[in-house]
Amino acid sequence: MAAELAINAHARYFKHCLTMLPAETTSLDATRMTIAQLCLVGLATLGRLEDTLPEKRRAEMVEWIYAQQIPNGRGGYGGFRGGSLFGPHDRCEYEPANSGNLAATYSALCSLLLLGDDLSRVDKQAVVGAIRSLQQESGTFAPHPGTTERDPRFIYCACAISTILGDWSGVDKDAATRYIVGCCNYDGGLTQMAFQESHGGHLYCCIAGLSLMGRLDALPSRQRTLQWALFRQSGGYQGRANKAPDVCYSFWVGASIEILGGHDLVDSSTVVHFIQQCESTIGGLSKWPGYLPDPLHAALGIVGFSFHRPEQFPHISPELLLPAS
Repeated sequence: MAAELAINAHARYFKHCLTMLPAETTSLDATRMTIAQLCLVGLATLGRLEDTLPEKRRAEMVEWIYAQQIPNGRGGYGGFRGGSLFGPHDRCEYEPANSGNLAATYSALCSLLLLGDDLSRVDKQAVVGAIRSLQQESGTFAPHPGTTERDPRFIYCACAISTILGDWSGVDKDAATRYIVGCCNYDGGLTQMAFQESHGGHLYCCIAGLSLMGRLDALPSRQRTLQWALFRQSGGYQGRANKAPDVCYSFWVGASIEILGGHDLVDSSTVVHFIQQCESTIGGLSKWPGYLPDPLHAALGIVGFSFHRPEQFPHISPELLLPAS
């Protein structure tokens, strides 16, 4: 008998998270855009987005997302900010909060597509120009102007945005590829930067980024990288060697294996069982069995589950975290 998830409970959970989150999540207020994306992709994977969110509610969400677009951000950088924490743009005096962000822009574009928008109101020229200005000499990207933060997460965001908009003129693919190749570790894993520890999250950002650029062949050893990812299975997937499995890596590592063509080498039954153990009775999934759920682990766990039950769920692109067209 096919394994199942508590679909109705999870749909209610995502709907609740789009309306109100508990007080302990106050620190996430500046990243509402990402929370919205996670809830929407969770609902889409369950096949419950349209019946959970009426047309009026979806239209309101589209307007809220466009209200976060900054065509003329700091340093000429456009894109989307992470939320409305600091109020309307013309009243926001805290400059960093009134600047676009690569991660928020990726989440905004994905959310708009999930809500059925055609992206006609996106200032594509400003977004592509921002991507171009944020690429560093090393090949990686900063998320926004004026920060020293830069690593493969933002290479991935730049690649995903470029794919969604159908415009790669803001990305130097050769430089980005060189940076990712420099993150390839002796054990086959991928790192944040050269000589650091291999990590499942950076594995995904690098592999998905290379795939979107059409550069997977740049990996020094695709077989060794696939082996590193497969060796992360310990019931569920762990993010690093000798760590406990965590349900979010059902996507980060699981999607990397899908991209690398290793699905048939996975013990699907144990992955499915671990994800089911992380289900909460109130809906949603937690990081580990017996803990409280959160939108990130709920959405990524459900997408990871769908890879092993393709006959039950809509197909989600492992490269973009969007329903495959």
